[in-house]
Amino acid sequence: MKLELELEDGRVGGIANQTLTPDVAAMLGSALGTLLGEGAIVVTARDNYPPSRMLKRAFSAGLMSAGVTVIDFHAATTPELVFAIKRLGAKAGIQFTVSSLERNGVSIKIFDAQGVPYSLERVEDVVERAGTGRVVRSLPTSIGWVTYAEYIHDIYTAAAVNYVDVHAIAAKRFRVVCDANFGSSSEILPNLLAEVGVEGVLLNAHRPPLRGSISHMPSPRSLSTVREMVKASGATLGAALCADATRALLFDENGQPLLSEEVLGILLLGVPAGTRVVTSEAMMSVVDKVAEKVGAKLVRVRGSAYDLTRTARRTGSHIVATCGHEVAFMDFSASPDGVLTLLKVVELMAKRGEPLSSLRSELPELQLERASVRLDGADYLKVLSELKLRKGADAVLTLTGLRVRVGALWVDVEVLPHGIELVAEATEGVDEALREIAESVRGIVREQRGA
Repeated sequence: MKLELELEDGRVGGIANQTLTPDVAAMLGSALGTLLGEGAIVVTARDNYPPSRMLKRAFSAGLMSAGVTVIDFHAATTPELVFAIKRLGAKAGIQFTVSSLERNGVSIKIFDAQGVPYSLERVEDVVERAGTGRVVRSLPTSIGWVTYAEYIHDIYTAAAVNYVDVHAIAAKRFRVVCDANFGSSSEILPNLLAEVGVEGVLLNAHRPPLRGSISHMPSPRSLSTVREMVKASGATLGAALCADATRALLFDENGQPLLSEEVLGILLLGVPAGTRVVTSEAMMSVVDKVAEKVGAKLVRVRGSAYDLTRTARRTGSHIVATCGHEVAFMDFSASPDGVLTLLKVVELMAKRGEPLSSLRSELPELQLERASVRLDGADYLKVLSELKLRKGADAVLTLTGLRVRVGALWVDVEVLPHGIELVAEATEGVDEALREIAESVRGIVREQRGA
């Protein structure tokens, strides 16, 4: 049987109860368990989306049928899961989270024993084995066990707190506005912020609304609320997290959002000379200028998070950053970590004694060109999903939309409450690139309205 699923590096995706049913999830679990071998340990976690819970339980049953022991974290972030893989001696980690661009979709993220996402080839092997039924079931006496890890949040929080200068942060008595996007980061944010002496104003830090529709990315309305709350509360900065806390969009004290390049640039201001950094080729040139200024060694990589992480391990790099608001601190964990990114930026602000807007002003000036497209009632997620489908590998997910390649240029496609804004670095050919993407988006909007 051929399984109609979406496959990428480190990820299997589908629509809950349609292409990705409990039966399919159990088949995938037994296939992975067969590959890992009887007696292996696998850690699992999920977000707060009900289908994620359903599918995780079915997948765990499949693992158990192959003799695998499952350590279940219940609702936990992807950074927590990856942080725990090596520490618990697990052969793999599995995260269930709401899909990025598909309403009612679920992504199953698969990590190896080092916390690195599975390659596409390994993902395809698991799915092919599940579809053909090439699995090995254990004897009844060797069926795996499920153990519930109750203290993962405390363990992760303690490690994250020890990764930053708590005394420097606590002395500043910062206030932070943070949108958890109904995700499991709400399980750790209150205690973590309290541990470092930061006053937290938390938004959407609860389970999703009953029968409500949520997405991996915070909605445009939620992002607008964060901006206004930062200004209204006199907060030091703001942050909006994705559902599994791997991405963070930061806002300065004036409510202005930071580009991925600006976040990495600010982090580089606090690293010692010689620090190795791996970043995606889609990053704007400002990161090269900052790296040169501070003496960091920057390596650009074309490809997925899998490719970046593999390169970082091979080169002994300390930081991995993508244009999609992902930053991983490799000496802490291989996973991009939005919560830790927030803490590290707060730490730098405390040590430098400067607001975030001042740190931004130390970066080389970004020359940007912009254009806008009206949505006219079209569903922004469907527009982004169709654009991603058409562009394939030339479209990279961000926390606010996509970053799309046009020739040698990259264009941000950012969702606003009533439209889409296109942003690109002001270089030769930028006007043509903006027009091309604008026409593509307008065509998709017309098709959506016609349908």
